[in-house]
Amino acid sequence: MSEEQELADIVERVINLYDSIKDVSPAWVATQAMTLIEFPRALHRLGYVGCHLELRQLARGKLRRRFDPTAAADDDDTRDLFPETLQERYPKARKPGDEPSYRKLDALTEEDVNYNVERMRLVAYALNKHADRLMTWWRARPGKAAA
Repeated sequence: MSEEQELADIVERVINLYDSIKDVSPAWVATQAMTLIEFPRALHRLGYVGCHLELRQLARGKLRRRFDPTAAADDDDTRDLFPETLQERYPKARKPGDEPSYRKLDALTEEDVNYNVERMRLVAYALNKHADRLMTWWRARPGKAAA
């Protein structure tokens, strides 16, 4: 197993270990992972920061794929994009530039719900508009072969 995969597995382990906490952010997951790999800040200040940034990036991707309903689908074509059940966490309402944080479903505020609903509707609108443009191009292209 590569070192990169080991770090990714540790990030996944932290996310699963602390499943019951109300809010989870990439920075928090990275800090917990640093504790698990026993890398104290005092050992090497810049090394700690660099490792923490890498772990935060890994956590950001894992959390987004797992809990952000507007995230793109995985490479797996069989993934159900619209499950009949709600997710266990959703992004908290945030301002542009703020790092995402994911909140347990039962702890969502009205602001959090409105934030997610608006984002999902904007993404759905944009995807439908793009799909329409692609189909229009396909039908209007010069010299098109019969499909």
